Amino acid sequence: MREAKTATASLVDTGSDARTRVLLAVACVMLAGLIYAVVVRGEAVSCPNELIGPWETSAKGYEDGMLVFTKTGVAFSVGVEHVDTQAVRRFEVFPDGPRTLYTVIYGDSRRDEQTLSFYYHTKEQTITFKNQSHLVWTRKAMQS
Repeated sequence: MREAKTATASLVDTGSDARTRVLLAVACVMLAGLIYAVVVRGEAVSCPNELIGPWETSAKGYEDGMLVFTKTGVAFSVGVEHVDTQAVRRFEVFPDGPRTLYTVIYGDSRRDEQTLSFYYHTKEQTITFKNQSHLVWTRKAMQS
C-alpha cells in the first residue's frame, strides 16, 4: 500500500517538473527574443499586464497545452515536446463592454506575421479565442 502512494506521488512530481522545464525553456527563449527585439528591431512592444503569464485550459484535446504571454512575446506549448515562441510585433485593443478584444500580431518578420484574436473577460479574468469560444483559458497560478 505504501509503495502505491509513493509511485503516485512520483508521477505527480514528474508532471509538475515537466511543466516547470517547459516554463523555464519558454522564459529563456523569450529573453532571447527580448534581446533581439531591443537590439535589432528598436522599441519593443509591451504586452498589457493582465495578459502576462502562463494560461491553461482543461478543454478536451488541449489539456497539455499552454499559452504564455511575456512583455514582448507569446509562446504556444503543446505538451513538453513542442514549444513555439514568437516576438509580438503589435497589439490591437478594442473595448467591448465587460470584455476586451485583443488582436496580437506576432512573428519573426513582417513577412511571417500571424494574428491571434481573443477576448479577455475582465470579471472572470479568462481568455476565449474569438473563433473558438468554447475554449476557456485561465491564468496558471505560479507556485513559489
